[in-house]
Amino acid sequence: MNRVLAVIASVTLLATTAIAGDRARDPVTASTPISFKLQLEASGSRFELRLSMGPRSNMSTQISHEQIGLDNRALEANGPVRFAIAREPGRLDCAGDADRRIATGNCTFTPAIEFARYLAGRGIGEPSFKESFDLTLVGANKALVEALAQADYPKPTINQLVALSALRVTPAYVADLARQGFRPDNLEDLTAFAALGIDADYAGKMLRAGLGKLSGKNLIELKALGISPEFLSDMAGAGLRNLTADQAVQLKAIGVTPAYVRELAAIGYADLPANRLVEMKAVGVTAEDVRRARKIGIAQPTPDQLVQLRTLRN
Repeated sequence: MNRVLAVIASVTLLATTAIAGDRARDPVTASTPISFKLQLEASGSRFELRLSMGPRSNMSTQISHEQIGLDNRALEANGPVRFAIAREPGRLDCAGDADRRIATGNCTFTPAIEFARYLAGRGIGEPSFKESFDLTLVGANKALVEALAQADYPKPTINQLVALSALRVTPAYVADLARQGFRPDNLEDLTAFAALGIDADYAGKMLRAGLGKLSGKNLIELKALGISPEFLSDMAGAGLRNLTADQAVQLKAIGVTPAYVRELAAIGYADLPANRLVEMKAVGVTAEDVRRARKIGIAQPTPDQLVQLRTLRN
């Protein structure tokens, strides 16, 4: 289970850190200088924009040509470059020079007072200059705030709104989950859903996969370990049917595969319950251990005996 939690934390952190920067240790105000570096991604289809605010606050984001009104030629032709990012929370205006397909320069940021008042009016709080900047970069908007309220989620904090927007959570995403008859229990789970790529299609299929009633935490654990309806079907074909979500997570986390189940069944250990398979796999029991036991006179060792023998060998 610790492995599952580590996967979830890592995915969420990677998905949000590039935008969030370092809020706590590096307070940023309107007087803080902002510099930029703009270059093409390897594919050439998007730009990578790196921004620095003060000595320690650095962040990056990928942005399309259309979003800043530039194409590749702007970087290929050495000379002045100007662009802007205008979104509901504020506007970033940047100017500099391109040289060898990389543009560098400085920016100014203007928070949108109307958006700040909107957040305050919704009880979320009025964002600071830096928070308005972050909200702008991730594309936060009123529509997402309204969608969360309509779906009866708790009121987001500004940090949560930044994280959800950075993960491309949209009103359509929230509504699709609700239409599937499912929604995460809280905003932390919704963030994990988005970070792991749990969409309405996956949620619906897993709800119909025979695991019984699933909570948001169940779906997060299942997706974090790569458990799919196909995996469950393969397990059923190997003889493991009517698994619970917890059993599926334990089996996958320890490395029990359909092939492992079939290997043991072929040597006389069919229909073992999930907890037995987990115990045996945890210490590395294989068909070869059964053959070794038979060579020393144990014709049909029990699962407990196999675990004990393998533990002695480890």
